[in-house]
Amino acid sequence: MPLWKRSRPLPASPAADDADTLRAERDRLQARVTALETEQRLHQHLFTNLTGFGDSVIALRESFTDLSSLLLGNRQTTAFTTRESQHSQQALNAMLEDLQTLNRHIGSAAEQVSVLRGDAGRIDSFVHAIDKISLQSTLLAFNASIEAARAGEAGRGFSVVATEVRQLATRTHSATGEIGELNRSILQQAGHVDDTMVDNAHKAEHLSTEASQVMQRTEQLLALTRESSQALSFSAMLSEVELANLEELEIKLEVYRIFMGLSESTAADLPDETQCALGRWYYEGTGSQQFNNDQDFQELEVPHREVHQQAIAAVSYRQAGDVEAAMAALARMEAANLNVMERLRYIMRKYRPESSPLAAEKHTELEHNVALAEPQRVLLPS
Repeated sequence: MPLWKRSRPLPASPAADDADTLRAERDRLQARVTALETEQRLHQHLFTNLTGFGDSVIALRESFTDLSSLLLGNRQTTAFTTRESQHSQQALNAMLEDLQTLNRHIGSAAEQVSVLRGDAGRIDSFVHAIDKISLQSTLLAFNASIEAARAGEAGRGFSVVATEVRQLATRTHSATGEIGELNRSILQQAGHVDDTMVDNAHKAEHLSTEASQVMQRTEQLLALTRESSQALSFSAMLSEVELANLEELEIKLEVYRIFMGLSESTAADLPDETQCALGRWYYEGTGSQQFNNDQDFQELEVPHREVHQQAIAAVSYRQAGDVEAAMAALARMEAANLNVMERLRYIMRKYRPESSPLAAEKHTELEHNVALAEPQRVLLPS
């Protein structure tokens, strides 16, 4: 076969090569544009969902504001209780001093009563002496009548009898004077004892009033202490809830880090609704113990589970390359988390102790009541 009839490959056209190169470059640029558009939509969705993240932070700030207000009220109540406890201690010390003084007065009155008893014994002795004198006078009178019958024979006997009678009269007069003096002394002592007893009765009445006032103040302080204890217990629980909320934000932040390529965690590394701090509080902690029968508390379970399920789903979609599904799951995660925080804040406000002394006007009322109960101490003489 002639050489010119043999088939030979035609040399490549320079124009065809340029077209292939341009098509390849176009496809590469198109893919790059598509990737950039996808990345742009991802960032737009991320920034949109970060608005929801910001709402969660604002809600958490409001919860911490409530906690701060509660703790401030507790601090004011504690200071007020401490101050009034010191006043009560001073009042009790004053009452103790008054009781000691009253005890001394009662002892003095007892001594005076003992003196009166001694005087009464002496009166008995005088009465016995007068009885003897009376008896002797009777005998002498009898003898005098006998001697009178014999007057003619034994006149001197009358003289002896008369002398004895005069002596008896003198002794009787002396005894009567002593009895009168003793009676005046007894009356005087009785007057002193009566005055002392009346004075002690007034002092005892005053101490009873003081004791009643101190008891009233003590009851108010006990009420404050109970309120403060309830508020502190509630503050501790509220702190536990807010720490759990912070952990929820930390979980969401980890999801955003995964989306931005700043974390190598996977969906399997994220906790479910029972493994986080809020879940432990809800299923086995203080929340379950105190609010298990509350409907609002029970309704908290579904949105909290939704937070974790959507967080795991968002990461799974992101790592699978399904950006649209990932963004939708991320938005649902934010909405559910905000729902959880609002429900928690509602429950905490609903169960905050009604008597918790957060308002300044309540402190003013308590101070006014205590001022009215302030005992006006009357100093007792020592």
